[in-house]
Amino acid sequence: MLGRVGTALAVVAAAATLAVVAQELASLPEVMYSVAVPHDVSPAHIVHKIKLKDGQTILKMLDSENSDYFAMLDNGDIMTVTRLWPLLGKTVTLKVNTRYPDGRTQLFVIRVAVKDHEAMLRFLKPEYDAFVYENLPAGTELQGLDELEATGEEDIKYELLGGHSVFALHHVGGIPTIVTKKSLDREAQDMYKLTLRAYDKEGMDMTEAKINVHIYDMNDHPPVFTQSMFYFFVPLNVTRFEKIGRVVAHDGDGDKVVYRLAYPSNTFTIIPQTGEIMLIEPPETMVYELELEAFDKRKPTLYSDTLAKAHIEFRYPGDSLFTGESNDIDYDIYPDHALSKRSAGGGRVKRGQLRHTKEMVFSEADGAVESKVVFQLEKEIQWETFKIRDDNPWVEVDLNGAVRLDTQMDVINASDSVLCMARIPYGILAIHRTESDAFMTSICVGLAN
Repeated sequence: MLGRVGTALAVVAAAATLAVVAQELASLPEVMYSVAVPHDVSPAHIVHKIKLKDGQTILKMLDSENSDYFAMLDNGDIMTVTRLWPLLGKTVTLKVNTRYPDGRTQLFVIRVAVKDHEAMLRFLKPEYDAFVYENLPAGTELQGLDELEATGEEDIKYELLGGHSVFALHHVGGIPTIVTKKSLDREAQDMYKLTLRAYDKEGMDMTEAKINVHIYDMNDHPPVFTQSMFYFFVPLNVTRFEKIGRVVAHDGDGDKVVYRLAYPSNTFTIIPQTGEIMLIEPPETMVYELELEAFDKRKPTLYSDTLAKAHIEFRYPGDSLFTGESNDIDYDIYPDHALSKRSAGGGRVKRGQLRHTKEMVFSEADGAVESKVVFQLEKEIQWETFKIRDDNPWVEVDLNGAVRLDTQMDVINASDSVLCMARIPYGILAIHRTESDAFMTSICVGLAN
């Protein structure tokens, strides 16, 4: 008999244990929240919102002391149903039971502290704008946060949300400060968004403020030219004050770039604001090379580390560079970007197109008078001038193209088959002796190297 009773008790105990285990498996851990609410809020004020997961539903709010001041809505909102001033200074504990589709339940515990409106934590502003210059060392304090302080309690704690790898919060009483943890680069990122949270010592009351950190530019990037050499091919019929080309430099800080000639020129100027090169006087030679400098308009001013060069070549309007025709003389010496000035007809950049050879025969008697003009070089443009580049004892060329013999022909060594060869701006001047003792002058006018 006693054996049967013992067996029955054991079965009951086992069943009770299984029931407890089943109940524990069906219940998820409690979730606790703490909030503070002003005592003077109106009815229907949302105190807290329970974030329900998929399929999770509200069962009911359990009865507790002063829970009748609140109501639980199906969407998870807990709201007031009457004014709370009788609860001023008190903390109400609300318990809400929820259930998942699989039958599991979960209890939410919400502690609601009813505080005087004036004692509620709040920042002086909901959003702040701070700034710091780039390239400053770690530990630099953000500026513009003089009013970054929460009020309402004496013992307030702060927490910085976001930007932990870049910024750090310093707070040893009084107004909190935010400092950098490393040197910042505006070109990499020019603004950071942070959140500063303040809460009381009990963790009941909490408030937040947004902080926009602007990284100010420090002038640390000088302008850099896009090319070390700019090539411009210009027709000789270009007029004064015409723009013949443009150079470009970029500033890494985004500053406005100003241009100037590194050395003054009587023939060209550059427009500081645009980098456009302008012809201000007729050219005296066919080839020019200018050195250019770029700088920004910041303080302190930064100048380009290296000078750029502008290679300018004047060409006759009939040059294949402008007409698209082929040219017998080909110097493939320019880099690819020099080809940007080519005509739509394509082809390689040509250099040194020659005028037609000019031949003239005159007798020794024509040269009997010293400094007599023996022939005239023809101009193709109005302000074209001529000059022999290499001095010689026999011939001179006036600026207007008049060719003279500096000495009488009968004193010239008769054995010379080539009496002179001189370089002029547009070609080679050669005077040859013929078998009949007459003289033939060949004028090859083109680009003289």
